[in-house]
Amino acid sequence: MSASSNAENVVLGIVREYLSKKPFFSMKNIVEYINNRVRHNPDINKNRIELIIKSLIKKRVIIPGTKLMKRDIIENPTRNEIFEYIKQNPAKNINEIMKAHNLGSNLALWHLSALEKFQFIRSKKIRNQCIFFQFDSDPKFDKFLYYMANDIVQSIVTFMQNEKPLKITEIADGLKKNHNTIKKYLEALIDLKLVEIEKEKSRDLYKLNKERYLKAIKLVNRG
Repeated sequence: MSASSNAENVVLGIVREYLSKKPFFSMKNIVEYINNRVRHNPDINKNRIELIIKSLIKKRVIIPGTKLMKRDIIENPTRNEIFEYIKQNPAKNINEIMKAHNLGSNLALWHLSALEKFQFIRSKKIRNQCIFFQFDSDPKFDKFLYYMANDIVQSIVTFMQNEKPLKITEIADGLKKNHNTIKKYLEALIDLKLVEIEKEKSRDLYKLNKERYLKAIKLVNRG
């Protein structure tokens, strides 16, 4: 282990001890506390301690105002289950997470807040819903994942797989869904550039861009 890694581990261990007693800390106080504990260690001085603390905060290993540290977060079984669920099922909203884990809203929000604070997950507002994703997933695929997780959207895409241009009424009748519902999701697919509009006289026909759709699926799976 390098001297730098060893110094960080020493400081981190003392930080854990400090936070178990005082979750609210100032940089000055915690540096003084650690410095007193390592005063016989020639490799660690005040400046180095401060740099390590700032690095730990930047990496969200520790967060001022909470005694929790990053490694504590997923030691909680429920929180770990939620994290794994979001990893495997991106673009879920809080109601879906609550249902999947049989949690009340307050408890679900508490776990999600901790996961987000320590950058295990992130959230985005889509169609007035707070949607959760793994933190290091690519945000450019968020809307794609959100809509592809919708059963009606999946049905529309499957129905349009033959790439034949279709009228909204054909899709709605074929799927036995409301015309306005189909229109709403077609507009979303158009926005994602997965569906194209073709004109036939005065009518709009809708066609799946299968090549773009398959490419998006491939890119998401690769990510």
